[in-house]
Parts: sequence; structure tokens; C-alpha cells
Amino acid sequence: MWEDHRGDARPLTGYRRGAKVTRIAGAVVLLALPVLAQSEVLSPAYEAAVRRYASGDRDGAIADLCGWPEGSMRDEIATFRRKARSDGLWPGTAALMLHTDCALRARRDGTSPRLHESAALALVGFMKDDPARRAFARTWYGAMASLALRENRWDEALAWAERGLRDFPDSVEMLLVVSSVEEILGAQAGPGVSDQTAPDVIARQERSRLLQLREARDHLEKAARALRAAAAAQPSLPEARLRLGHVAWRLGETAEARSSLEAALARSRDGGTAYLAHLFLGRLDEDAGHLDLALRSYEAALALDPRCQSARLAISHVHLRLGDGAGARHDVETAVKPAGYRAQPDPFWLYPWGPSVDVKDRLEALRREASP
Repeated sequence: MWEDHRGDARPLTGYRRGAKVTRIAGAVVLLALPVLAQSEVLSPAYEAAVRRYASGDRDGAIADLCGWPEGSMRDEIATFRRKARSDGLWPGTAALMLHTDCALRARRDGTSPRLHESAALALVGFMKDDPARRAFARTWYGAMASLALRENRWDEALAWAERGLRDFPDSVEMLLVVSSVEEILGAQAGPGVSDQTAPDVIARQERSRLLQLREARDHLEKAARALRAAAAAQPSLPEARLRLGHVAWRLGETAEARSSLEAALARSRDGGTAYLAHLFLGRLDEDAGHLDLALRSYEAALALDPRCQSARLAISHVHLRLGDGAGARHDVETAVKPAGYRAQPDPFWLYPWGPSVDVKDRLEALRREASP
């Protein structure tokens, strides 16, 4: 709105920004003014923080950048976005890991990590198109998804994995994160138990139970699809087949469950995978009433790690079903006795967290690569 020489206000449209509009004796005059230029150069303070991180003083750089006002940080993010679009220059892997660590610190401190996560996402979005840094970007996405899974932030884990899979659709790690979260959500969605028995309550409970079963099945089918994609992307990987076997068992697809678990066992390269494959195969046989075969599988698992609790408890359950109460009690007592003295956890305890178990080591490897 501009006021003319008579004092009435009239809107003027169609003039370019950066020009001053005035009226002299009723005539419109445009006076050119310089447009405030947006900065195309990262500030020396920001570049110093990135160099400090790259030199190995990570804690100092993180403390520095975490103390910046939000407005100043947003200005730097806008600048390196413009630079990346215009000439491909941007701060690189050290800046990515600096913002990543600032986001992690903010989360630990109970403040929002979104600003630094936005900066990290902007940077990694340019890295995916750079052949020299594409592998780094792929690993970073997988680590962020795995970290959210490890910290039980299910929705965020799925969001990170889905972002990464848009750029790296064959990432086995991110597919495993998706399958792990969906399997957990499927287990959580199972019907609850109530002791209310009035007829109308029973009817409502049955409707609720069916809805919960449908929700659980939806999650498990998503997990199965992700695992089939992971197995296709890396056929030699036993973990995808192991987890597909367990998910197929939950879905009642016993033929697929057995073939997947047997394939995982044949491809297993470590005791943990073989242990779980024997354990899950034993459950399939136990469900089918083949208690002798189940016992054989559980004992094979126990032979791989005699101090593991889950296999011995499974053996106890078979003994109880066979009518051997004394043997079942002995198995339970033997299982719980060393529980507090294990040097390593039972693989079954770690199963829900899938690829997130070693995520802290992978993040540290990324930091070392970014600041050699």
C-alpha cells in the first residue's frame, strides 16, 4: 500500500521487488534500490567448526555448533543448500557427521534435534549423487535408521529407512530395519486378554480381537515383503532368511518358514544365526507336535552355546509336554542359574533389534572416516 499526494492509500501491483514506488504530481516513479543479496559464502565461524571436527576435536566442535542461535544455523543451512545447487560445493562428510552428532546431543539433552537433522538431510541429499560419497551416504542412512530402532523409536526408524530406501532401494540394512520394526509392531498389535465375560463385552472383545489380528497381520506382511526384498538383493545373507522364517511362522506360513530357516542354517557364518535357526526350527516342530524333532533342534542350539537360556527353556517345555516334570524343572533351574554371569547376551534376547545391535560401532566408523 502506498499513499499518493492526496493522502488516499491505493495498492500497486506488478512491480519488481527491490524498487521503491513513489508518486510525484500523480505520476508513478520507480526508483531502483539494491536488492539485499543472499549470502553465497559460508561464514568463517561455521567453516572453523567443521574444520575443528575434521581435525579430531569433535567434542569442541559439537559444543560450539550446539550453542549457535537457531537463526544463524538456518542461515548457514540455506547457504550450503544454495552452494550445492549452484556449483556443487558443500562442506562434505565432516559437516554431515558434525550435524549428526549435534542432533544426537540435542536428543540426549531433551531438546529438539530437528534443526541439525534437517542440515544433515540436506547434506546427505547432495552426497547421494556424488560417486565419491555415495557409499558414505548409504551407510549413514542405515545407521540413522538403526539407531532409532535401537532406541525403540519405531516411527522414526521407519521414516529414516523409507527416506534412505528412496535413494538406495536395494539397501539390505534398511530393509532389515523395516522388517524388524514391522515385526515388533505386529507382535505388539496382538489381542490382549480380559476377564470381563458379559455377552456384550464378549462381542466387543471379539471385534477388537479381529481388528487387532488384522493390524498385526498387516505389519507382519510388510515385514515379510521387506525381507524377501533383502534376500533377493543379497542372496547369500543368512539374516534375511532367518528373519523371514520367523515372520512366516508368525503368519502361519509354515512351509515358507521351514524353507527359509533351513536356508539360513545352511548359509550361517556365525554361531548366533545358527543358534536362532535351530531354535526357530524347533518351535515349528513343537507346534506340529513333533516333540522328538523339536528336542533335537533345541539341543543343537544348546550345543552351540550351553549357557544360553532360551534353548534350555525350550527343552524344559518339551520335557514338560512329554510328562517329564522332574526333567523340566532341572532344565529351568539350569537355565536361570548362570543368567547374571553371561559374558555375552543370548542371541534370542537381541533378535528384536536386528541390525541395530552394532550401530554405535558403525557411527564411530563414519566419524573416523569423516575426520581422519
